Amino acid sequence: MLVSCSKNIDIFRSRIVIKGKLPVASSLKGKASESKEVNSLSDAVSVLVFNSSNYSVFPVKNNSFSAEAYYGIASALSFLDTANRLIGCLSAGGLNVLPLVSLSDGENTLIDLSNLTLDGGMVIPANNPIGNGIGLNDEEVNWYKEIGAYYESISKNIDVDNDGVVDILVKKNIRISTLFHTDIGIYGLNDREPVIIDTSDIAINYYVRIEGGKATIPVNSEEVSLSGPLGDSYTDIVQERYALCPDGFIAIFKRTGLDNLAAFKKGDYTLDISGEEYSINYSNICPKYFLIVAAPKIHTNSAGEITSISLEYQKCDGSPVNPENFIFLVQVQLGIQNQNISLGAGLYSTPESNPNPEKYNFILDAPVPLENLERITICYQDLLGNEFDQSWDPE
Repeated sequence: MLVSCSKNIDIFRSRIVIKGKLPVASSLKGKASESKEVNSLSDAVSVLVFNSSNYSVFPVKNNSFSAEAYYGIASALSFLDTANRLIGCLSAGGLNVLPLVSLSDGENTLIDLSNLTLDGGMVIPANNPIGNGIGLNDEEVNWYKEIGAYYESISKNIDVDNDGVVDILVKKNIRISTLFHTDIGIYGLNDREPVIIDTSDIAINYYVRIEGGKATIPVNSEEVSLSGPLGDSYTDIVQERYALCPDGFIAIFKRTGLDNLAAFKKGDYTLDISGEEYSINYSNICPKYFLIVAAPKIHTNSAGEITSISLEYQKCDGSPVNPENFIFLVQVQLGIQNQNISLGAGLYSTPESNPNPEKYNFILDAPVPLENLERITICYQDLLGNEFDQSWDPE
């Protein structure tokens, strides 16, 4: 398992414009803004657009806003008052995230939400862009409804220290996602197709990935621990990996009680960083029913050396799937006699710094002997920030 925080800025992704209209402020707006209880969308003065790795803030002017989000990734929208307190989060077509894929006009698509209303903590658009600008089919929408629970957690975790200010604005943000690892089959070779094991036998290793903002960096990895869930706490959570990044840190946790296969239940967890406790919400489902298989095929030259790897994407039942609608970045790792050769994107790179958006064909800088290859691991991040590592053996 590789933890990387690439900041190589080689490619800048296109941005999609998202606009909408808010209710006209009432004469009580000033009093509402002074209160800790904000329940009017007309109090919104800014819109926070965020994804699994970064954020941008856009102003509300004359009860309207025009925001931007990265093409080819899923983004959420939150509406904030003058004190950067959360009023509500966008919910469109049953989704709490906008997957900016399969767009009607590609990179030139304009997402017009039209008039917005507040229903509890949900901001509902009069114009639902799902199916109207964002061309996902019913099956793909259902996929996002299930997997999108992750973004429900992000919305709940927007102020984990409960000081009333959105954490990401002061670099105290805590992001939580899942890393899934599985041995999935035998890789393909030239004319030989990859072979996927019986999906009923797939054993999945579950990890929780925590990313902390720059203001939360501890002195050392021992000062970061995870416990929970509230009311039914595990006794076997341990830290698996820890890494510093330019904008914070990453800590990965696992459970040890069931041969390292144990999943983490949905619920409220406590993250302790240098003695300061943060209450964070975690959502997860079993990925078996939504797993996208990235099946690799090795291509060699006449000398029996690996020159490239190509990927085909499918569901576990063998039916094809469009990876552009679900996958943000892909990295291919070749296990070559006690070392890894990594091809493609840096894991956990951001939309604006993703050094390689390639998803299908990966070419080696220099060929390596096939006989030295021990296994291939395909690592991809979905559009919501979860990571899937799939290991493939020679036989």
